Amino acid sequence: MMKHKIYILGVILSLCSVSMAQAATDIHCGYVLDVEAKKLRPNQHILVEDGRITAIGSTVNAPAAADKINLSDRYCAPGLMDAHVHLFLDLTGKTGDQATPTQSSAYNALMGLRNAQILLNSGFTTIRIPGDMDYHYAGIELRNAINRGEFTGPRMLVAPHPISPLGGHGDLNSYAPDLPVELKGVLIADGVDEIRKAVRREIKYGADWIKIMATGGVMSQNDDPTVAAYTQEELNAFADETHRHKKKITAHAIGESGIRMAVEAGFDSIEHATMLSENTAKLMAKKGTIYVPTQYVVDWIMAIGEQGGISANNFAKAKQVSVQHDQAIKLAYKHGVKMVLGSDPIFPMDEAIREFSAMARRIPDNWYVLQTGTINSAQMLGLSDQIGSLKVGKQADIVAMPNNPITDMKNIENVGFVMKGGIVVRNDY
Repeated sequence: MMKHKIYILGVILSLCSVSMAQAATDIHCGYVLDVEAKKLRPNQHILVEDGRITAIGSTVNAPAAADKINLSDRYCAPGLMDAHVHLFLDLTGKTGDQATPTQSSAYNALMGLRNAQILLNSGFTTIRIPGDMDYHYAGIELRNAINRGEFTGPRMLVAPHPISPLGGHGDLNSYAPDLPVELKGVLIADGVDEIRKAVRREIKYGADWIKIMATGGVMSQNDDPTVAAYTQEELNAFADETHRHKKKITAHAIGESGIRMAVEAGFDSIEHATMLSENTAKLMAKKGTIYVPTQYVVDWIMAIGEQGGISANNFAKAKQVSVQHDQAIKLAYKHGVKMVLGSDPIFPMDEAIREFSAMARRIPDNWYVLQTGTINSAQMLGLSDQIGSLKVGKQADIVAMPNNPITDMKNIENVGFVMKGGIVVRNDY
């Protein structure tokens, strides 16, 4: 009997969601942030029908029965996007080696749902997962459940795991070699044959993207972020196998050698690119390789490192690369490398929104910073015809805040209205 009650409740909730998406809504915005034209448009109405924007302007021909949302003293922007999210990895007070083997996939799914909903309420209506530390496929299951309408959450594109070489940034390197059971990272692949098989496995189980560890990292143990983790032949195999399956691939890359090799292999995006050289920045611009800088995480690591909140090994590596990271984003901006916002949250998820301000401190154009977390992200994800800007025909992903983020990017941290696909997720006004 209880099973039938639960099923009936699920049907009712699904029908309610459908009716909410289909109801016409007239949203009156004090200002609309036009991220494509880099213009602030005052006194705009956005008409939403069946989850999409059907009209936008100073007046719209709304149906008599349309719901009305008054944001006439607010700034409306497209739904925000975070292209570098880890839903299962909070390294506050612990290392990845300590966290990964102590969290079951079931635990990760529950924590991931909570974190995804925190991001949605912050204004992120779309996220990309560039590999997460889960031994199974919790990220894929979470994406699918949200897509089915079983849970509220952001639109998700997922690279299930960070594929790593033995001893690399995605491996567990602080455990003794003579334990009864060898503790390894979530997906280890060495050599061309293993690499192609690993890519195929990810795609078999639903990957939207492939993510690999092209160098060592800052917050991993006993690896070197300046060393390329794979050979050029191996990186070429990663890109070839991924693109053959019509998917996209990204690389964690700190040191210049790993960045350069991944770009030459034809990777679609590079995460961090901390030690990016001017020559490689020019090559990225020429090839159209997208750069996801992840600036706030460096600020966070340095802050907690000063307080003794991370291991000495991690803090030493952080100090080594932090100054170069600032230079990398400036070089990319100078040479016209397309950038996309990604927060890399190994910190509490409600801080991810601070990535906008972190980028604004390095890039002297707040409109461009806003583009990195809207239209640029949509283009990288292959969704620019659906989301990324407030235009007729696109899905109604809309956020609003009291003050103008173009004047001060910290204002984007005060989102109080969130609509995803025509459904109001949050309205504090």
